[in-house]
Amino acid sequence: MGKENIYIIKEQKCDVGNIILRSDKILMFIPFDGVTTCNLKNLKEMYAIFMDLTNGIPHLYYSDNTNLKSFGSEERVYVSATFHDFALACAIKENSAIVRFITHSMVYLNKPKIPIKMFKTEKDSFKWLKSL
Repeated sequence: MGKENIYIIKEQKCDVGNIILRSDKILMFIPFDGVTTCNLKNLKEMYAIFMDLTNGIPHLYYSDNTNLKSFGSEERVYVSATFHDFALACAIKENSAIVRFITHSMVYLNKPKIPIKMFKTEKDSFKWLKSL
């Protein structure tokens, strides 16, 4: 079986990173170097871009949260309430106890309507998303 050629369909910058829609229908958020948190204003900007890039049709979603250091309760509530508008499932790349704690807290307290799973590598994240 040949290797799949994946390319970027659309890409848009926001205040905290790049949002990318790939040809395999995976929506991605890659934060800029040094970004360690997102506030409500950032999340609302990202939401508008997600909805625009996907034409309001939920896609598989990947977020690189390896540098995340904090995420407020208001932000966790917002994400949990809006995730399903643009995402069918969410794979999160993480590398720290802080990210695991923030994600587990969000899932436990705010019960997102989509499956969320954390991974150490981008490759494992995409493998899981494509298996759904």
